[in-house]
Amino acid sequence: MEQSGVGKSAGNALPIFMEHRWGQRMPCRARVQISGGPGLSGAGRVRDISSSGAFIETAARLPLYARVELIVQGNESATDTKKMIASVSRVARDGVGIEWCEWLTGSACDEVGCTTRCAALSAAYPRT
Repeated sequence: MEQSGVGKSAGNALPIFMEHRWGQRMPCRARVQISGGPGLSGAGRVRDISSSGAFIETAARLPLYARVELIVQGNESATDTKKMIASVSRVARDGVGIEWCEWLTGSACDEVGCTTRCAALSAAYPRT
């Protein structure tokens, strides 16, 4: 779990925000179009995915807690697109962490429409 820091308000410390990801993070290379509303959109690529969320590499600047719509184009093997709704749970220099509004119930690869697995990237994500 990651911490985004502690804020102060009137001399009192605010609770530390922690990103909560459930399920095993799997490498992914699905292509996406991400939109948080007018003027808040761009292209991206999923870095990793789990049943509760994903990290999207993107240059789009999306605010923390924004509700976003993803048009998932899948990886190079995909034939269909899928629409998924999520909220931004973490903002980083190279993208955003998102949490699904509805947890994935099946295989993440199947849910995002990929027909091949990203097994070549598995070495970068050792099982813990």
